[in-house]
Amino acid sequence: MVNLDDVSGETIPYLFEMLMSMGAKNVHAIPAYTKKGRQEFIFLIDTPRERVTEIGDFLVSELGTLGLRVFEASEHIEFPYQVKESRLIVQDEATGEETTSHTIAVKLIRDSQGRVAAARAEYEDLKCALEFLLEMGVHISLVTLKKLVEAAVLEGKSSTYRNVRVGP
Repeated sequence: MVNLDDVSGETIPYLFEMLMSMGAKNVHAIPAYTKKGRQEFIFLIDTPRERVTEIGDFLVSELGTLGLRVFEASEHIEFPYQVKESRLIVQDEATGEETTSHTIAVKLIRDSQGRVAAARAEYEDLKCALEFLLEMGVHISLVTLKKLVEAAVLEGKSSTYRNVRVGP
């Protein structure tokens, strides 16, 4: 954990990208206020112990932080998952024929009993698919596309929205 009171919001995406490339598993930036009433961000960086020195060096050289806190007692428990691909197909409205397709990776997350508990479509794949659809003249929100893809994978059958079909 590191708190910084002189970081602009525009810097945060860069910091996230750099920290993730250095081996951080996850990064959170929480807006807060210091004891002197200044705005700050508290960064929570989930990283293996062997990466702490490298990340600390980056934070001090990039941001001039005075130090960081390491919480040793915390344990990250990951749920098992498998990645399944879902196919997004655009159909020609006039003929009903498939014109093009796009693939979206979806994580199927399992509970302690091995049952599929949730599906999470990969953001970058969704973003690419959305751009692809917009180029095809299909207007759909990211939220709707995400729900459509995840439902199709969970149910194991195709779902359709307008002229977009998603199948497992």
